[in-house]
Amino acid sequence: MTESPVKSIGLVEDGPDVVLIENLLVPAEIGVLDSEKGRSQAVRFDVEIETVAGYRRVVRESGTYVSYADTVTFIQDKAQRGGHVELVEEWAEAIAEFVLSNPLASRVTVKVTKPDIFEDAGGVGIRVTRKKA
Repeated sequence: MTESPVKSIGLVEDGPDVVLIENLLVPAEIGVLDSEKGRSQAVRFDVEIETVAGYRRVVRESGTYVSYADTVTFIQDKAQRGGHVELVEEWAEAIAEFVLSNPLASRVTVKVTKPDIFEDAGGVGIRVTRKKA
């Protein structure tokens, strides 16, 4: 058996790990204008979930982790069953609350944009950052 030419250098955690969801495009009923009610439109979601200190150790020892799939499912289910939401702010807060219910998540940044509102803009919306109290 040959030894690997790569030596372990003993990595040390230097800040939180960040679980990413980028450019998730979901049809949703959203908006305050009468023209936006009763129909779906494209909404884009970007989520950055910062983990607690010692996250990798917890994952190794317990097998628990922060799942991007759970957050994607939450967003998709809310869009399908949640009814009409007036403001992108409401979406961002709901996602932040869901993410931070996981004990291994310490902070979250949620960006919610509507890409089809202005022809000259790639999207309009909001970005919020929340952490546990």
